[in-house]
Amino acid sequence: MSHPITTPTAPEDASAQRVQSVERAVRILLALGEPGRQLGVSDLGRMLGVHKSTASRLIGTLVDGGLLERRTDGELLRLGPAMARLGRLAAGSRALPDVAAPAMDELAAATGETVTLSVAEGHQAVTIAQSRGRFLVGSQAWTGHRAPLHCTSDGKVLLAFGAGQLPPGRLDRRTSATVADRRALGRELGTVRERGWAVAAGDYEEGLHGVAAPILDADGSCRGALCVSGPAYRLGTECLPGLGALCKAAADRVGGVLAGPVGRA
Repeated sequence: MSHPITTPTAPEDASAQRVQSVERAVRILLALGEPGRQLGVSDLGRMLGVHKSTASRLIGTLVDGGLLERRTDGELLRLGPAMARLGRLAAGSRALPDVAAPAMDELAAATGETVTLSVAEGHQAVTIAQSRGRFLVGSQAWTGHRAPLHCTSDGKVLLAFGAGQLPPGRLDRRTSATVADRRALGRELGTVRERGWAVAAGDYEEGLHGVAAPILDADGSCRGALCVSGPAYRLGTECLPGLGALCKAAADRVGGVLAGPVGRA
């Protein structure tokens, strides 16, 4: 008499337990990804509602996988090097304009002015994305526009933070305000690095003012420049420092996304 062949299956509660372990691991990683939060094994056990020994086993598995690591005191935990690599891969898989879009839209809404995103290509700054402000005057289609690096605020940022290079020979003087002397420009770029944002007040075109700030990734590399620009009668020189601070804050938010949870922690 033949007997049917059966395949052993894991008990249903074991399967549920495995899913629960994954859920707990995710909660641990997200908790340690919050800025300024420091947690130990006991803290995480209480957060999960499990015994300290259960939390310790979960943490040990995450540490072995490089997703967590212990701080120098041995008690507190932080996200590990594997999380840093995963964060960079996740950010790298998203196009920079997509990552920057929310911060650009918020900055355009807050200032009313046009916000652009530029990268260096050759000896030029190329605009690759734009968020329009609420004003009609001064609002135009900048996407695809190319400009010399030395006479625009975004170009100065790209130069100051190592994302672009000046061309050989004499620098083009676009207006009377253009800084075409290399030594003077070098001093200005030093100031840009110190304060974290650049200014162009009629450097590229008479009556056009702008500020820009760098988008820095987890390695501190400049991935692009965020710029706010508009007519001089709205963006007088007296308001440019405040605008520069707003632009820098928006660029830092984009950089935080590129850096991932490790960079924010």
